[in-house]
Amino acid sequence: MFYARAIESSLKPSPIPVVVLEGARAVGKTVVAQRLVEAGIYDDYVNLADPLTAQLASMDTPHWLASLPERTVIDEAQLLPDLPLYVKLLVDRPGSKRSLLLTGSAALGRTGLGGADPLTGRAIRRRIWPMTRFELLSKPERMLTLIDDLFSGEIASQRNHPPLGVESLLRTGGFPRLAIAQADEATVERWVEGATTGLLTEHVLPDERFDAGSARRVLDGCLREPGGILNLASLGQRLGADPRTVDRYLDVLERRFLLHHLPNLAQNLARQNRARAKIHAVDTAFVSEAIRRADPAKSASPHVLGKVFETWVVNQLLPCLEVTHRAVSAFYWRDAIRGKNKPEGQKQNEVDLVLIDGTGATVGIEVKMSSTFSLHDIGGLQSLRKARGMDFGYLIYTGTKTMRLAENIYALPVAALG
Repeated sequence: MFYARAIESSLKPSPIPVVVLEGARAVGKTVVAQRLVEAGIYDDYVNLADPLTAQLASMDTPHWLASLPERTVIDEAQLLPDLPLYVKLLVDRPGSKRSLLLTGSAALGRTGLGGADPLTGRAIRRRIWPMTRFELLSKPERMLTLIDDLFSGEIASQRNHPPLGVESLLRTGGFPRLAIAQADEATVERWVEGATTGLLTEHVLPDERFDAGSARRVLDGCLREPGGILNLASLGQRLGADPRTVDRYLDVLERRFLLHHLPNLAQNLARQNRARAKIHAVDTAFVSEAIRRADPAKSASPHVLGKVFETWVVNQLLPCLEVTHRAVSAFYWRDAIRGKNKPEGQKQNEVDLVLIDGTGATVGIEVKMSSTFSLHDIGGLQSLRKARGMDFGYLIYTGTKTMRLAENIYALPVAALG
């Protein structure tokens, strides 16, 4: 059975001459690229993972590029480090009508020209994520409107939703080979172990050198604290590594799309970096496997499952930002009031995911892996509204009924996300 991906509609040639499609290994980039060629949207497909193609391309890159059809897909483009610079020269020629789709399993073209991106102003960047529940249900078109429905409150108009077996979804995640077959636990563990080892031992970027064992320890440290707030000093202490080394390996893992982070909206956005950000895995199958490998009993803990569920929900929504017509930025929010200014025993207020569009409209999302809830569970959303303003807030839970909990704040069944 064929499963369409929502990102396909965003990859067609446009007045911008280059589209860059990035994402982890085995997430579906090649299948999407080949489908676009089969549909006649692009004229040809070449893959730099093929040794002969790579040899021909590296011998004389300018002439090799010039020989390709006008609309061409170049898969695994990161394997030719100077390619973005030559693409820039090609599409900048007077009268050029080139339309190129470059795919990559690592961040592509961000280190040329002395650290500048040669494709700036010439490329649109898109990220393909593991499959969402909508895509697995063959409803990718729903992803095109989901963000609008969150900002308008329309998503709360459907009162009842079917129950959803969440734990199996967390275990299998969204990588196509696992998710489509709904693989059993043993198969998931073997696939994740092999995929992780492969991703950390092969040179996705030709000039990238690092110790795979150290990268694996940093990755496991993050996977076993899903949705954790990054503290480099604490993580370095747990791993027996210098915080600067940990930060460097986090760069490697994010460039390979194994991890991603959400900045804290409560901090100065002009000075945002990864420090104090929330770290999420690209897929919950990797989280579940890492936790089971360390402590099988911990993987069944309600608290741990709740954190894995938070990552799953975040990873259902962020792919929709790639295909919506709105320009939307994603954060989490944790208030900055602490110490003597915080009443004794009171925790910092927090919202798991905050979406803000170009007009400043704001949506807050809190996640709870339970079929029941209390008004206490929307305390973070109410605090966010008071501190920064919020147009709509949602408590996503595993029940079946949509309920209004306060003005423009709703309990929303997770089945509304597919």
